Amino acid sequence: MPKGSKPGKGQSKGAPGGSGKSVSRGGSGSASKGGAKPASKAAPRTAFQLLQQQLKWVDLIFEVLDARAPHSSRHPKHDEIFGNKPRLIFLTKDDLADPKLSREWAKIFAADNNSKTIVLNLKDRRRQPEVVNLALELSQEKLKQIEAKGLLPRPVRICVVGMPNTGKSSLINWLIGKKQVKVADRPGVTRGPQWIRVHPKLELLDTPGILPPTISSRNIGEKLGIFNLAPAGAYSPEELADRAIIELQKRYPGAIERYLPEPGGEDGESENVASELLKKYSDVEEENEQHWQLERDRTIFSQSKRNRQSGVDTDVDAQEDADADAVSDVETESGTNSDSDATAPLPHLEKINLQLIAERKNYVTTNGRPDTPRAAAVLLGDIRNGRLGRITFDTPDSK
Repeated sequence: MPKGSKPGKGQSKGAPGGSGKSVSRGGSGSASKGGAKPASKAAPRTAFQLLQQQLKWVDLIFEVLDARAPHSSRHPKHDEIFGNKPRLIFLTKDDLADPKLSREWAKIFAADNNSKTIVLNLKDRRRQPEVVNLALELSQEKLKQIEAKGLLPRPVRICVVGMPNTGKSSLINWLIGKKQVKVADRPGVTRGPQWIRVHPKLELLDTPGILPPTISSRNIGEKLGIFNLAPAGAYSPEELADRAIIELQKRYPGAIERYLPEPGGEDGESENVASELLKKYSDVEEENEQHWQLERDRTIFSQSKRNRQSGVDTDVDAQEDADADAVSDVETESGTNSDSDATAPLPHLEKINLQLIAERKNYVTTNGRPDTPRAAAVLLGDIRNGRLGRITFDTPDSK
């Protein structure tokens, strides 16, 4: 536009060359094509951004930790994330965790004046009133602030927060019951956070806040993986199973040994062979000779089975001599008499690892090798399901 000329009809002062908005003859205030658009608030793209948005709406935090790894399953920046909001800390899966260590961790977490801790088994709903009372106790200050401002009383708003698989969704269902959640199968129902009344003075955000695990060390990462709290693929099952064996032997001596079946115990093969051997030597008159020949054939059978699984051809006589020397050394050191301890069990001399577990459970690949990946998967599943007892891999002194 030439200098000093006036804007043409329908052209605003901010049209291309200016900074205003063009207005159509109909008077609509829409921006012209290519003009500046009003800034819109970006929607959260990650679970962490969604959690930060949710925390603006809540008055109280329900922080969920796995009782088997309370330190490892807690976000290292929890204080920075939650600020000074009061917290009720849940140690879930109490039925799978070491009860003594759960009590110790509860005392440590309860030392904070702005939080309380409860050790909980979500299969038992009888403690629900206790949880409600603790939440109301932690919310007293917020309720007083609402009353002091002259605002209408409203329920305290709560968000359940924790790492994946710590039991957040189970806790929500435990508190509200699945039938109490209203769901509509049509768009537009949810225009913001949905609050579910769990008590006249308490409302719960129906979507759990997910804290992505921050793996600060391999030590923590492997513990999270053992209890299925780490992202899939972070560690191989064999790595996690090897670490689990070390932790069990260190913290719970005898647990992994009791977990191992006796040789041939999975399919009864050894018992069947022993029965056949006894039948074979039933006509031998001399007891000593019968015992010697029976033990000899048992040794041959056991070593042959190990050879098939490992692919290593071990000489039976050499192995028998080595075993005899080992037993002799043990008896000499302990001062026992070979005649009186003839029926005593042999000392456990095998190193416990995935190969041994595969052999004892008869997990064999198609080429006759011990199937260690299967042994690792089964061991991890049994640990997670409590088949090795109630265990905790985080202790207050070593974490």
